[in-house]
Amino acid sequence: MQPVKLGIIGCGIAAKELHWPALKELKDQFEITLICNHTEGKAKAFSQLIGNVPYVLDYRELLQSPDVEAVDIILPIDLNYKVTKEALQAGKHVMVEKPLAANLSEAKEMLSFERQFTQVKMVAENFRYHPIFYKVKSYIDDGKIGEPYGVIWDIFHFIDEIKNKFAQTKWRIDHKYPGGFITDGGIHNIAALRVLFGDIISGSAFTKSVNPKIGEMDTFSFQFLTPGNIHGVLNIFLSVNGFSQNQLYVLGKEGTILIKDLSEITLKTAKEELCENVEGSLGYKEEFEDFYKAIRTGKNVTSSFEQAYRDLEVMINALQSAERWPEFELN
Repeated sequence: MQPVKLGIIGCGIAAKELHWPALKELKDQFEITLICNHTEGKAKAFSQLIGNVPYVLDYRELLQSPDVEAVDIILPIDLNYKVTKEALQAGKHVMVEKPLAANLSEAKEMLSFERQFTQVKMVAENFRYHPIFYKVKSYIDDGKIGEPYGVIWDIFHFIDEIKNKFAQTKWRIDHKYPGGFITDGGIHNIAALRVLFGDIISGSAFTKSVNPKIGEMDTFSFQFLTPGNIHGVLNIFLSVNGFSQNQLYVLGKEGTILIKDLSEITLKTAKEELCENVEGSLGYKEEFEDFYKAIRTGKNVTSSFEQAYRDLEVMINALQSAERWPEFELN
């Protein structure tokens, strides 16, 4: 099968550090034929990085190119709806960065694209392809820890507005979508939880701003329930001084699984203790492989617009629930 002729719209951090390393390993599947960024400095620098690929400064020029059959859209979230629609109208297959849209209204409109356009449409949600979650899901499904009843995911980090490169991105700080960094990063965690346990059917959250310099909020604690009657807590605290961790615990009636730093699994029961490292890709390569197969063979993508809509629906509803918090007060 021939490589897909790929155009890239947006030449920022994600393009350079997340998408390009994966595409570099898939040269038999993708040929980057044209790139675009509205500032020439970024476009030129990215072009040089990937082998002096031609660049343009207007994405509409890229969409008109007959030498582009698919596009990778890596733009500020509030542009996802507009550029995705125009790309599909131009006849291109589309991969667009998560989250799907800046709000549920635009996300719902993007769901209608499934009926309107026949091209492949997918969201670059790498956690939906991360092998560690499927390994843990297999242990749960095999009954390794008995019936699961709880999950706790603690993410404690410190985002330094001076040193953190993502905090230097104006659209992330002056964001035009609810949640800022909480939504931008937390949508990954919602996707992974849905891979492991299915839909999240109810919940309540609180939010807080400890450091206003990194957006409207940096602290998020979400209690939720899944269809399997699994109760969970997702904590994302991004202004934690002096301590950092990323640990997910799955609690079963016969044992516990710990995922640490998205790379280590520890499983403990009364009869067994298992420790293993999950090496390799964080899911970026796998998502592009899925995109390629969908274009060339017609298979359905794993990270569909519908799945991304459900992820965003959970996140937006969690943020809205925080506006009603607390649910009760004791005098």
